[in-house]
Amino acid sequence: MKFKVFHEDQKILDQCRIIVAGWHGLGEIGYITVSHLIQELKLKRIATIMSSGAPPFISVQNSQLRLPFEIYGKEDYDFAIFIPHLQPYRHVQIEFSEKMSEWILQQKNLELAYFIGGVDNRLKTTEGSIQYIPTRTFLDYSNLSDSFTTEVRDNFLDPGLFVAGPLAIMLGYLDMSMFPASGLLAYAQRDRPDPLGAIVVIEKLNELLKISVETEELSNNAQAIEEEIKKQLAPIEENQNEDLSSKRIYT
Repeated sequence: MKFKVFHEDQKILDQCRIIVAGWHGLGEIGYITVSHLIQELKLKRIATIMSSGAPPFISVQNSQLRLPFEIYGKEDYDFAIFIPHLQPYRHVQIEFSEKMSEWILQQKNLELAYFIGGVDNRLKTTEGSIQYIPTRTFLDYSNLSDSFTTEVRDNFLDPGLFVAGPLAIMLGYLDMSMFPASGLLAYAQRDRPDPLGAIVVIEKLNELLKISVETEELSNNAQAIEEEIKKQLAPIEENQNEDLSSKRIYT
């Protein structure tokens, strides 16, 4: 599989120490979260990924091509955001995710990763609003607050649940590579995009990334956002014809 990262603004990329990624998955939590952050923080595209694993779709946004896999950042922030407008083809998701993980490891300035996803809200058994799935070295990362590490320990992903797709592959690869990373899985509606679930993650990222992103728009326009995402995904889902019917898999 071809995989190549085109760096469009190396200076901004070099100042980033955190990478945030939000994949499509249950409730579209990850995609809604990173889309909202990019829009509200007015981030600029700093890199794109060319891959033979990308479905043959592009669109136009803000007078420029919107490509399947993009990375955003800004001079004022020490984090970059990876947004996959589309999922890689299913038969190459493992290879794509491994190559994406390798790229993260090659960026000597990157120290930490957060991967955003969702978990079925019908399975909620804890008081916390987010479940965490950290790599072995994540809780040893020196810049995490004591209160946050306690929160992570108290809200590990429930035993018996499984995470699938690119989020799972990347976490596994980075765990084996001893890189600090964690999945942040918000409780979400299973059968539709869930902007309200994304709000929970954004509020947590406000704390972790030291930013202040408003979520009122997501709350007020939840139904419109759901419909827009369904419309965007319709031709892609028809093209890929993937079976996502398992009720015990969450990403």
